[in-house]
Amino acid sequence: MYEGGCLCGKIRFRADAEAIWPHLCSCEHCQKLSGAPVVAWVSFPAASFTWTGQPKWFATHPTTDRGFCGECGSFLGARDTEGECKDQIGVTMFALDDHRGLSPVHQSCKDNAVPWLPVLEFVEP
Repeated sequence: MYEGGCLCGKIRFRADAEAIWPHLCSCEHCQKLSGAPVVAWVSFPAASFTWTGQPKWFATHPTTDRGFCGECGSFLGARDTEGECKDQIGVTMFALDDHRGLSPVHQSCKDNAVPWLPVLEFVEP
């Protein structure tokens, strides 16, 4: 079980399943939304995921919405309306109360990575 939420506590979430594909993303949308060169993500099956409080959703792509807290502005998650991830909810890894034990296994959008931060290369355990 994983739990987490926003900075002010207005929005909380819980996932009663194993984490799926923890990874880093350096796409333009993640960079602009977070103000950071990369965002650490982890996903969960949507059927195992519940929100207490509802994020405000903003469409950053025709099939992807990003969720944030309307009170404190915390960037919390993402959901796809189409494709292989449509049955998952992605959350920023550091919105989790306890992210120990989760390590990124991939970096998405390496071609958009900032030149002053090395792209991480991941080795299978």
